[in-house]
Parts: sequence; structure tokens; C-alpha cells
Amino acid sequence: MGPLDKLQPIDITPSASEKVAERLMGLIASGNIAPGDKLPSENELAKALHVSRPVVREALRGMTMMGVVQTRQGGGSYVTDLKPNRLMAPLSFVLSLQDYSLESLFTARTVIDGGLAAEAARNVTAAQLERFAELVEVAYRTVGDAVAFRVADVEFHELIGTAANNAFLDQVSRSLYSLAVDQRRKASEIPGVLDQSARDHDAIVSALVARDSKAAEAAMAAHVAHIRKTTLDVLAGADPIPFRIR
Repeated sequence: MGPLDKLQPIDITPSASEKVAERLMGLIASGNIAPGDKLPSENELAKALHVSRPVVREALRGMTMMGVVQTRQGGGSYVTDLKPNRLMAPLSFVLSLQDYSLESLFTARTVIDGGLAAEAARNVTAAQLERFAELVEVAYRTVGDAVAFRVADVEFHELIGTAANNAFLDQVSRSLYSLAVDQRRKASEIPGVLDQSARDHDAIVSALVARDSKAAEAAMAAHVAHIRKTTLDVLAGADPIPFRIR
């Protein structure tokens, strides 16, 4: 018995393509169609579901945008590896199009990044702790070079997500980090700002070394609060919030 034998005909409605996608997503979620499997042809799906090929094609297009399906060279649609970073990619795009207040962004970062830091304290490996120590040294060494500091800062925050061992939260955190980059870049050029960030990184890593989840969460929350304040200072007298975050 193949996966198509489990399909039931659906009515043709204005949302027929969505129903096709939902039916296929159900088969994937249940394990009847696995990551990497080739999907039946558009014609086979259309016959099984009693819809037109354009309806199937539209459903597959939507699933492709979601990162669930991909077209490979030589033809045919396949289920992707379904890894979180692929499935969460649309989130970054959606967030970049929306109007959010800076306050809501930093509130979200406090919750997500703080939670990740707490998880990192529980799950961080010895090798990761060594790299964290190196990144703290880099932070102190590059407080006079904003570009170099920002490069290391990206790795620092990504390593927090990796150490937390929660791929979904990690991807959300990376999406939030990418917002308001221009404003944070300007803030990083204010004297003293990077010195504070270096100390913040040091405090976070100290909590990770101690495997103290509460201290790690608190240290990350303090770090985000400092970033929020300096970013708002840069915007003082400029564009009022809420504004479009870019």
C-alpha cells in the first residue's frame, strides 16, 4: 500500500490548493512520506485527490516556499531534509517585512535569548566552553575595532544557540538578531558601548562555566537591556518608535 492509497478525494474550492498542501503535510507528519522521498507526480496527485494539476502545482509551490518541498535537477518534487533552519527560514523574511516597535523586538530577544542562555548552561560542552573563553578574549581585545567586535559578536550569539541544543529556538534567535542591525551598528560605535558588551559576554560565559542556568539567563537579559538602551540612545531625536526595523 503506497501513500496515495491513504488519500481521499477533496472538493474543488477556492482553497483547494491549501487543502492539497494540508493533506500532503499530514502524510509527511505521520511518516507515510519521509524526508528525502520523491513525491508522486502532479498528474498522480491530481488524480488521487480529484483536483486539477494547476491546483496541485500551486500547493507544491506553497510547500516549496515553506521549505518542505524542493525540486531537484532532472525533475520531480522531493521532501526536504525538514531541518529546523530550513523550515524556520520564512520567519526571518516575514519578520523583516513587518512593522514592529523596538521595544517589542528587545522584549522578544530577552525572552528567547535568555531562555537559550539558560539551556546553554545545562547543555554546553567542554569544547564549546573553550571557544566561549576565546570569544571573550576577542571581545576585550577588539573593543576599539567595532567591525571586528561585531564579527565575533555574531559567532558568540550563534554559539549560545548551538550550545542550547534547541534548533527551533536557535533559529528564532538568529532571526531576531538580524533585525535592527543598522541601528545596533551605529550604537556599537559609541565610546564605551563595546566595553560594556565585552563585560556582558564575560558574565554570560562565567555563568555557563558554572552551569548556572538562572545566572546565565539573568546575564543575557542584562546584556539585551544594555543593547536596548544604547540603541534607543542612538535613535533619540531621530525616528520615533514604532518604526520599520531594517
